[in-house]
Amino acid sequence: MKPLSLDLRQRVIHAREAEQQTLGRIAQRFALPKASVQTLLAHYHATGQIGPKPRNAGRKPVFQGEAARRLEADVLAHPDATLAELRDRSGFPVALTVVHRALRKMGFTRKKNRYRRASRNGQT
Repeated sequence: MKPLSLDLRQRVIHAREAEQQTLGRIAQRFALPKASVQTLLAHYHATGQIGPKPRNAGRKPVFQGEAARRLEADVLAHPDATLAELRDRSGFPVALTVVHRALRKMGFTRKKNRYRRASRNGQT
């Protein structure tokens, strides 16, 4: 869901602060759910800002930048290593699925007991 525009946020806050309108009246006037008006006003009173909260995209990937390059070099040096071995050599205390997803994102596939880059020709 997209955040409300700054103009609409300003009008809602002005209606409450300057015009002393009720939450129900403001919600009806601007065609918003009453809960949205309550949340907007609570955010404004808590922070003093009318802008939306920053959006977090979840956890940051462990294997990015230099760590991803080290993992890739380790896989190329030891193509028959298990996920547990790769994780232990990386030095990060992560789940095996994290290592697997990082390798899959890099384009490595598990085939015939070793990791290698996916074929550009497709499956044979």
